[in-house]
Amino acid sequence: MRSARLHKLTELDVKNAPYQEKDYTISDGGNLYLNVRQYKAKEWLFRYTSPVTGKRRNTSIGRYPDISRADARKIASQNRALLEQQLDPIIETEKQRQTEEKLHRQRKTLERNTVEAVFYEWKQAELKNRKDGGAEIERTFAKDVFPLIGNKPISAIIRDDVKDILNRPLKRGSNRMANRMLSDLRQFFGYTLDEEYLEKDPTARMRKDRVGGKEEARERFLNKEERKAFAQALPKSGLLEKYQDALWIILSTGCRVSELSKAQWKNVNFEKQTFKIPSYDAKNKTAHTVYLSDFALNKFKRLHEGRTSETWIFPSRDGESHINRRTISKQVTDRQQETPINGRTKDHNTLILSGGHWTVHDLRRTAATTMQELGVFPHIIQKCLNQTVDDPIMQTYQRSELKKAQKEAFEKLGTYLERIPIL
Repeated sequence: MRSARLHKLTELDVKNAPYQEKDYTISDGGNLYLNVRQYKAKEWLFRYTSPVTGKRRNTSIGRYPDISRADARKIASQNRALLEQQLDPIIETEKQRQTEEKLHRQRKTLERNTVEAVFYEWKQAELKNRKDGGAEIERTFAKDVFPLIGNKPISAIIRDDVKDILNRPLKRGSNRMANRMLSDLRQFFGYTLDEEYLEKDPTARMRKDRVGGKEEARERFLNKEERKAFAQALPKSGLLEKYQDALWIILSTGCRVSELSKAQWKNVNFEKQTFKIPSYDAKNKTAHTVYLSDFALNKFKRLHEGRTSETWIFPSRDGESHINRRTISKQVTDRQQETPINGRTKDHNTLILSGGHWTVHDLRRTAATTMQELGVFPHIIQKCLNQTVDDPIMQTYQRSELKKAQKEAFEKLGTYLERIPIL
């Protein structure tokens, strides 16, 4: 049974309420009215006295029949409940509207903030300050992260997404890369937490030893037999001569592949037999001078005779910059495969050595080992390789003596490499 104060109007009352020359209202009870407009429109109104301001107020609930009688009564009931709590329905409705708009804007912002978009924001904010401007980590993300979650909102990333990413290098058998990827992801999600894109780190409590396994310090170097095998295999490896020369230079100078890849002709002095590595190219950001043996100098001379750039020793294809540091490494790795890789060199097994897989960086370690075998003192080897010398005594050692010792060490190494084929 309907209350005497509520629900006075039947559906027919509402539907058949006549239009007149002036607007008029019909009460449905409980502060709800049907406003019949002279221009043939009907609208639901809620009339009340504001408990906040004390003023009489009208608020439109909506037009009939867009808002049915039942819907209008439901809204009116909600408004009466607010009045009982001494709240103004108009003020509360506006608050709710603003809250919903704010949430909508936040949702839209989060939708725009995809993983890829936030990565480039991170790159601009922080990675650009790294030595390579973030190029290395960008290549890693482009290869293994963006294909999986690049278009996904950063707010939607969960732990399973990280697992899927790490499984990519693991399936390729690259456990070391999986561990490095985890480190990169931790840094990335650390930024997202700082910027409040995420409330929880999806890499939390993920450990390297449970992902790619514990990494042992790499100690690989070419032993005496392998050095001879290397010298014999290199001319038949299918490598371009300039890359063969690059490997010999790394082996005879101990420089890093990244330092050689970015080297410029202006830093090679043929008369003084020096190769300078500026601080911005050196891994430890310390400028370094390599004293070239006759052996190493001849490799640079051969490169200079066949140069295609007056700036870069190893120019990129367009000649506008230098090659990527991975270029030489990839050439070496591709030639240590038992079976050929589709789209790669046919000379897939020409650089396989008896001690197992080796990398270009192992040639730097081989240079140090060979120097030690030739009687060069460890602190001199460290200086030759531009490593930090912690020995306080050596900090006071005369610079001229250090230069002389380094020159002698490099010359010993060069003479040894020259004689490898007949050793």
